[in-house]
Amino acid sequence: MDIREFIGNYRNHPVLFIGTGFSLRYLSNSFDWNGLLSHICFELTGDKESYLDIKSKCQIKGEYKYEKIASDIERLFNETLSNDRNGKFKEINDVFYTEMDKGVNLSRFKIYITKILSTTLIKEEKNDEIAELIKMRKNIGSIITTNYDTLIEQFFEFEPLIGNSILLSNPYGSVYKIHGCVSTPSELTITEEDYDYFDNKYELIRAQLLSLFIHNPVIFIGYR
Repeated sequence: MDIREFIGNYRNHPVLFIGTGFSLRYLSNSFDWNGLLSHICFELTGDKESYLDIKSKCQIKGEYKYEKIASDIERLFNETLSNDRNGKFKEINDVFYTEMDKGVNLSRFKIYITKILSTTLIKEEKNDEIAELIKMRKNIGSIITTNYDTLIEQFFEFEPLIGNSILLSNPYGSVYKIHGCVSTPSELTITEEDYDYFDNKYELIRAQLLSLFIHNPVIFIGYR
């Protein structure tokens, strides 16, 4: 039984909960959390060991706290670009200052993340598998994802819901982007501060997701 037949057998349309492994499988320009932070740090410093130095300070009880690593890299990234207006990351600074002039204070770090992930480079060898995935979209109620890229919207043609819009829309045919999207840098949840804000702010969103879990079967894809 393939995944399309499996999903088609459900009486209630299932909810897909999609993680990083989905993008890693189908995109040639995707990263897991560690890979994304390592890539950014290397592009910033030109030194692979700089990331390892930062990472070594963010281990608690044998586990690396990637949200803390992200916070440390964000501070380094934003400070470095602030002191190098027209250097390697001039384009990022251009966006930052254009938005600041409008009264919108964005993190340069998050602007860069959206630049990295805004293009979806699909692996050609996965085209047949992707075609089968697209066929099953009529059997899916909604999708929840922690991914920032727009691959899911591209495959399933679901409406992306970000931040407070999750509370204001019909869940059917929607993709809940609970950690934000490349289309909106300010909504990305990646640093320690972001996760603290999310935990304190989004009780209602969690309640709505719980309702989906209660009334629909949930299938996890792209998680280990």
